[in-house]
Amino acid sequence: MPATEAAHLLNPIRSLILSPGRLVKRLGLRPDSQVLEIGPGPGYYSVAVAKAVPRGRLTLVDIQPEMLAMAKERVQRAGLTNVEFLQGDAVSLPLTAGSVDVVFLVAVLGEVPAQADALSEIRRVLRPGGMLSLTERMTFVPHSLPSPDVIRMATAAGFEHTTSHEGPLSSTLDFRA
Repeated sequence: MPATEAAHLLNPIRSLILSPGRLVKRLGLRPDSQVLEIGPGPGYYSVAVAKAVPRGRLTLVDIQPEMLAMAKERVQRAGLTNVEFLQGDAVSLPLTAGSVDVVFLVAVLGEVPAQADALSEIRRVLRPGGMLSLTERMTFVPHSLPSPDVIRMATAAGFEHTTSHEGPLSSTLDFRA
C-alpha cells in the first residue's frame, strides 16, 4: 500500500478484523523477546507489540521510509524506546542470522513479489525454533493470500505449521523454524 493511503491502516474499525491486543496474545511474546515486524506500515500493531516486550526489542522493517516515519511517530508518542526502525526489503533483511525470536507480518506477504525468497530470508534471521506468524487472509485486503497457499509456501521454505487462528474476518497462521 502506498504511504499516501496509510491513514486507512489506522482506522479503528480495523480492530474488529484483528485488534493489536489479539495479535499480541497470538504471538505469545516473552518480556525479553526479540521481535521483527515486516511491513509495519504506520505502526498499527507496533505499539502494542513493543509494550509486550519491555526488556526485549521490536525491529520494524519497511521498504517505504514514509511508513517508517509514521510508525516512529506513533511509537515515540507512546514513549517507547525499545523499537528499532530499518528501511529494507523482505528478501534482504538487514539483520544477523538467528537473531530474532518472533517474526510477524500482517497483510504483507501478498504484496511481496518474491514470496519464496522472503520466507527463506525470514527463516535465516529466525533463531532455531523461532516463530513466524502470518496474517494473510483479511477482509477488505485485495492482495490477501488463501491459507492453503500460505501453508504450502511456508512449509516449502522449511517451516513447520503449528497453529491456525481462523476467524470470519481474518486468518493467522503460525509456524516454527
